[in-house]
Amino acid sequence: MKVTSLKGMMDEQANAAVRISGADHSSWNGKLDVTDPARKVRGAVKWDNTIEYSDRSVNEPLREMFDNARVHNQDPRTLQSYREAVKTVLHENTHVLAAEGTQHSDAKDAFQNPSVKSLEEGVTELYSYANVDRYIDDLGLEEVAPGIGSADANRSYKQYVPAAETFTNGIARESGVDKDEVVRRLAVVNAEQKFQVAAETLYDNSELPGLVPEQGREAAVQRIAAAMRPPFEPLPGLEGLNAQELRRESAKAGGRAADAGIAEVQAIRGQWSAPQAEQRVERGAQQQAGQQAQNNPQQTQNPQQMQEPAQSPQSSDLQHAMRAGLSGSAPMSSAHVLAAGEQGSRRSGGQGGPERQGPERGE
Repeated sequence: MKVTSLKGMMDEQANAAVRISGADHSSWNGKLDVTDPARKVRGAVKWDNTIEYSDRSVNEPLREMFDNARVHNQDPRTLQSYREAVKTVLHENTHVLAAEGTQHSDAKDAFQNPSVKSLEEGVTELYSYANVDRYIDDLGLEEVAPGIGSADANRSYKQYVPAAETFTNGIARESGVDKDEVVRRLAVVNAEQKFQVAAETLYDNSELPGLVPEQGREAAVQRIAAAMRPPFEPLPGLEGLNAQELRRESAKAGGRAADAGIAEVQAIRGQWSAPQAEQRVERGAQQQAGQQAQNNPQQTQNPQQMQEPAQSPQSSDLQHAMRAGLSGSAPMSSAHVLAAGEQGSRRSGGQGGPERQGPERGE
């Protein structure tokens, strides 16, 4: 939808984010506020789904952009201020994208975990920086500010973005899913669900769906997601490093997280596909039949009868029990696939609360 005024842009900001991302919906409650001038942030989202923008970094450049509508040959610095303001609008609106039956505010508790916060901020900035041109095109802002599409813009969250980039690239290489699609999938769910969606992408594009019973899928996905979290935990503490060290350490963390998820997929595959698992099931049945024959000599009259337990198919319950025993973990047959509205959600009912602890920072 083409906009011609700042009010029109603010009215359409959430719809445009949904259109370009393919998200189920936006959690934005329709309310806007101004960030505290004492805080050096461009924007933030409150846990009641209210969006805040900095007057200096966002609201004022956007007002100027519409006041100077259709003015050509504006200087590069001015165009950059416009572009970065628009990118911030997309960044905050990406935070409030959510899957069916969920809201941004559902992740309030999970966001206090540093790994969840790090992936949320890294993916959100990675996605908004890469897709700001699509956002500009959707809103028709090139007609408002000619040249904004080719202007420069700086990234925020430099301690999180390299990790998000190497993490999603690693998942893309392993799964065969396009890297931009991996980023998009993570961007359109709330913070609590991002590791789960990453784990589902690895799981669904591996051999596991053909090995693990359907009722074991959710438990396997949660194992993969849990394995990927630890490398992201130290990222909030990297801000003190110089730019080169920060980028290197952040990128290494994202790569380790992807590798950990891939290794967990391989471990689960080994538990469900190892030939020795089938052989042990067969030997166990043979030994059981032999023991029964010793206890009841009359059964030794028919050698064929002794061999039948080893030749007959094992029940699925026995197969699952034996495999679980080999893996050293409880059988996953009691797991069930969560409905879309249950997955990864902690309902907070959209209650008001303190601002997001990781708002988009200024440069």
